[in-house]
Amino acid sequence: MATLDELIGCLGVPFGVLAESNTNQLTVIARDTDVAVGDLFLLPCRRGPDRIYIFRTNQYANVLNRTIELDDVARNKLTMPDSYLSEDLADEKLIELVGMVMGYAEWNPGEDDWDFHRPRRLPQHLSDVYLVDHANPQIGQVIRTLLRSQLGESGIYVGDLLAGERPLAGVPVYLPPFAFSHHLGIFGRTGSGKSNLMMVLLRSVLEHNRGVAFGTTPGPRVSILAIDPHDEFRTWHAAIGGADGIRGIVEGYGQGERSELIEPFYYLTARDAGGALERRVRLSRADLVPDDLASVMEFSEQQVAFANQHYATFGEQWVGRLLLGDHGEAAGGHGGEVGAAFLPGTVSAVQRRLAFLRHGHTRVFTRFDPEAGLPYLSDLPDIVCALERGRVIVVDTTLMSEMEQFLMTTVVARVVFGLRRAIRSAETVEDLRREIRHAFDNDPEEGHLGQQSLADRLVEQLDGGDLPYLDGATVRSSEHLPFINVVIEEAPSVLNPDRLRFGSIFRDISRQGRKFGIGLTVVSQQVSVIDHGVLTQLNTELTMSLGNDLERREATRNASSDLSGFERELQVIGKGQVVVTGSYRDMPLPIQIPRFE
Repeated sequence: MATLDELIGCLGVPFGVLAESNTNQLTVIARDTDVAVGDLFLLPCRRGPDRIYIFRTNQYANVLNRTIELDDVARNKLTMPDSYLSEDLADEKLIELVGMVMGYAEWNPGEDDWDFHRPRRLPQHLSDVYLVDHANPQIGQVIRTLLRSQLGESGIYVGDLLAGERPLAGVPVYLPPFAFSHHLGIFGRTGSGKSNLMMVLLRSVLEHNRGVAFGTTPGPRVSILAIDPHDEFRTWHAAIGGADGIRGIVEGYGQGERSELIEPFYYLTARDAGGALERRVRLSRADLVPDDLASVMEFSEQQVAFANQHYATFGEQWVGRLLLGDHGEAAGGHGGEVGAAFLPGTVSAVQRRLAFLRHGHTRVFTRFDPEAGLPYLSDLPDIVCALERGRVIVVDTTLMSEMEQFLMTTVVARVVFGLRRAIRSAETVEDLRREIRHAFDNDPEEGHLGQQSLADRLVEQLDGGDLPYLDGATVRSSEHLPFINVVIEEAPSVLNPDRLRFGSIFRDISRQGRKFGIGLTVVSQQVSVIDHGVLTQLNTELTMSLGNDLERREATRNASSDLSGFERELQVIGKGQVVVTGSYRDMPLPIQIPRFE
């Protein structure tokens, strides 16, 4: 590994000299040179162990060498131009840079490597300051050496480190795969580049999974359920002559790669799909429980109580029975345990809220009534099995109503969470079968019908090997399963405080999901309207340009790393630029997301 002298030899000539320093900021004096807010500088230091400090400027000013004031010179030049020619002042012109220490890399002789530290110490007096210059072909290797632990050496590629206004060639930034088993926030106003960021992440996840499948990359795979409200991810810009989307990546795979990485599908839609690995998605009314509905629409406490009692009485047929007006037992407490009677207005209100599930009103949810010849018809078990095998699934929701979109996301998240809890609770194969049924309230011996059809299908897929929870005759540990991440688009509609008060599955996942390898990706134009409990559980934030001061303050307050000094930048950063913070990193990283093309 390169020593301090070897690294200094790669930096070129000094750019300036350290003038002042304290624990909040540094001041550097340099020759009159073109610089930009956000430029990076390196300060070698020999006070104590060999160190190199990383300094980032957030403001600068023109100053003069002598004690005369710059405004006096300007005034005199205006009134006496012949006496104050610009070339006469060339040697007097300096610039003063002010910014913050991002941290420092310290030489560790025991490890023969550089360790990065947060800025607890200051560089020595009058240290030489070197610009991280894009024109220097060696500077990328220097930055990778100093910031290796912060940039990541492998994982999910996001973009390249920004130095000033441009990305630094050869300095990629990666998210660790385990970040997707925790929770991510993607925040940015309209037009900031969130869709392009999602495309880059999806491609990077597919590349990671391919490496894991064929032995070139260590660690578990990453599964993503990516909600696509604009149907962009499948074909991207192919329709106008640009790059194809996920479809193009999939079509570039050989048959063996498709079998290992993609099958049975990568794309779900509410319309008839034409591709071999594309499917029209259908869920069943039998897949729903009252908590799912309370998570996506307004319910009063009385309405939630009625819906829960109706579900307890009729099990998986509760939605169909309610829509048909068959609610006498639940409302009056007949059959089984006696329940409370509910006012007709409460019953009618719940019926109105479920009206979008009537036949002909929904493109997604199928009817379920075995006695009338309407069997269980749902892709939910296949979706869950695909996620447990390390798949990226894009869900086109352009033809779904808002309720259908949110409800589908909620149901998939709840079922995956229930299964991961079941596998954690089981020691034997028979235990696992029983725990799966308990997860979906299906216990015929105790008189609980619950979601029997869903439980039957999942147990069947477990025994058939499609649900990969068994390793021969033993139960596989959840640590050997893929990290699963559910993307919540338009997150304020689902993750606001009012929705979460009735026990939303997203509240449970935000608090406990990481224990089971399940994470959420919260995508929003606003930070302030997301439930505070969810925000505090985010471990990674990708913050793009935000529209107003309130949102910038909230983003700064909730970031996993200290964003002090970046507040102004969150207003002016360009399209596709993002500040990445993570609880597993010591410094924020401003990066440029590449164009997917």
